[in-house]
Amino acid sequence: MANQKQLPPFFPTVKLNVGGQHFTTSLRTLKKDPNSMLAAMFSGKFEMRPSEDGAFFIDRDGTHFQVILNYLRIGKLTLPANAVNLGELEAEANFYQIQGLMDELKSKVSFQESEIVRVEDHRKLLKRWLPDQGAEWHLLFRASRDGFTAQAFHSKCDNKGPTVTIVKSGDNIFGGFTEISWTSQCRWVPCRESFLFSLVNPHGLGPIKIAEIKSRENAIFCNNNCGPTFGGWYNLHISRNANETNSNYSNLSRSFNFLSDTDLSLTGSKYFSVTDYEVFGT
Repeated sequence: MANQKQLPPFFPTVKLNVGGQHFTTSLRTLKKDPNSMLAAMFSGKFEMRPSEDGAFFIDRDGTHFQVILNYLRIGKLTLPANAVNLGELEAEANFYQIQGLMDELKSKVSFQESEIVRVEDHRKLLKRWLPDQGAEWHLLFRASRDGFTAQAFHSKCDNKGPTVTIVKSGDNIFGGFTEISWTSQCRWVPCRESFLFSLVNPHGLGPIKIAEIKSRENAIFCNNNCGPTFGGWYNLHISRNANETNSNYSNLSRSFNFLSDTDLSLTGSKYFSVTDYEVFGT
């Protein structure tokens, strides 16, 4: 048709400037997902002009764009060793409307097996607090399923590497992380990255990552007669038969100064009973 608008030419190789970060890829890669925003941008239906340096500018944070490109290239999500924040990556996949990547990311949301943490925002927040954000966390132990005894905990959780313990007491949800394996040998174990957290508490504080345990030499306590125990002052202690006793214990003021005017912390009382608890590993 004589009056049809001439579509702008696009070369097989395309230079992109995404929020100040530069990338080079092929037109074929950008159009790999025909329903994506990138495919629409470079379809030739819109008038787009490169900057003086020859790069097409996209006003978006470029932090995770390499992962986006690699997904389009190979059709599979691959995360770098210093894994990106999956929550941020999910937002980018949604912005570019790459459905396959969005589906893969949803399948990688950690703690989906948890019956304690049911709020997806809490699951994502807990994942962001962890040192290795690219790790996938899977259920190792659930007390209501496997038993509340210390022996049940150790049989499922010893020598499993980094773990996240999630505890429910009444309406309160809290727990701890350690990068060192639990064992049945009675001893204090040093950790560099362990911390406690509270997702739901009686103080109205909202979800909070409680400062890293100060006593690094006594970060966790391993003993075949008790459940997971964090901190040299028993900052969080889960006893054996945790659902049948009030000897579970939390005291954050000695090491964390969690609340300046009281020792009552995770549940509103130093001693509490456990409704359920779970342990996740990678």
